[in-house]
Amino acid sequence: MPSQIQVGMVGAGYFGSGLLRRLAAREEFAPRIVANRTLSRAIAAFHRSGVADDMLVVTNDPRVAQTALDDGQYVATNDLLLPAVLRNIDVIVETTGDVLVGAQVAITSIQNGKHIVAANTEAQAAIGPILKVHADRADVVYSDIDGDEPGMLKTLHDYCRALGVEVVVAGNCKGIVKRYATPETQAAFAAEYGLQPWIATAAADGTKLNLELTVAANATGLVPARHGMHGPTTTQERLIEDCDRVGLLDGGHYVDYAMGLGSGVFAIVRSDDPEVRSDFRYLKFGDGPYYVFRRPGVLIHYDAPRSVIKAAQRGMPTVAPRGAPVAETIAFAKRDLPAGHLLDGVGGFDTYGLIVRAEEAAAERLLPIGIAQYTRLCRPVRKDDPIGYASVEVHSDNLVIALRNEQDALFKASSASVREPILIEPLGGPSPHFDS
Repeated sequence: MPSQIQVGMVGAGYFGSGLLRRLAAREEFAPRIVANRTLSRAIAAFHRSGVADDMLVVTNDPRVAQTALDDGQYVATNDLLLPAVLRNIDVIVETTGDVLVGAQVAITSIQNGKHIVAANTEAQAAIGPILKVHADRADVVYSDIDGDEPGMLKTLHDYCRALGVEVVVAGNCKGIVKRYATPETQAAFAAEYGLQPWIATAAADGTKLNLELTVAANATGLVPARHGMHGPTTTQERLIEDCDRVGLLDGGHYVDYAMGLGSGVFAIVRSDDPEVRSDFRYLKFGDGPYYVFRRPGVLIHYDAPRSVIKAAQRGMPTVAPRGAPVAETIAFAKRDLPAGHLLDGVGGFDTYGLIVRAEEAAAERLLPIGIAQYTRLCRPVRKDDPIGYASVEVHSDNLVIALRNEQDALFKASSASVREPILIEPLGGPSPHFDS
């Protein structure tokens, strides 16, 4: 049997603890160390994965932790960077959703020659392109995960392209958007499912959706048709018609979303090839020239191990920026905000995020929501207006700001122009299941 993939994990919330259990249940993986700010959650995650106390060492000391791993034990810590500095760990999996933590863990992992697989669209949307540059220079993988919509959508996009058809729309399925949701309005839902209130809020107000599709856009070259996308309400049978109605079948290549399809991701593809259209008609895909492919359901930590294998054994990301960003998720005001106000960022009371083409964001000097929490307003902003750099001053000098400045300097606005999607050939092995 091939040697096990040694995994270090950062984050033991709903996703992280669930992924730990999935990895521990499979012989290909050895999840050896878990870091979490609240130490008790890291310990509890190991307990739920079947690790007994006599096999678990609790420490923040790198020497003690390394000795424990060398002896075949497991380590729980609240030092979030400790997993990335230990020997023999192959892949760091980061699941916090915190932009600064995501940046710190990614850079430390890259500097120590470890692949980084994250469930952190917040970080990838804001600073993913420059993190990918650093990872490439170090010859390691930087990626977000399968099991969440960006990874699912990138996999579906590549699958459709490999069929030889043109992907004209790739999108998420969404149930509801409550643009002005706050941690207060989402508190009961968050408590019911054991989520942090900001996570529930970002999902409800559409920020998470826009971040996810920004990540997908930057990995594929597809762009939003307009600020915030269209999001038609539709059904499986009417999806093509309704996307055409709102202008998504105008010859461009777009990311968008659809209301009313449940969960998962979809792609609308086009082919004018008579042979393809004849075959697809015979195969009950319709008359064309447009066809729908879907990957229904979102299995999060159940599918995520595939990304760990892909990074460790194949040296390939599941979803990562392909170069200069083509999209950004920009901060828009949820309410009237006064000058002097400290913005609270993703999933808070102050802002929601909408996807915008990168060249428009650069031209208008618009503020990415991923760095909004490090700024203070220097002028008032009205509800539903985008927040620009001219309206804020940075109050926190940290790694996220440094990386974002490096990214902006490296990728000039002129290089962020819309480009045609590229074909990435799929790896060998069984094809994923898609509903048509």
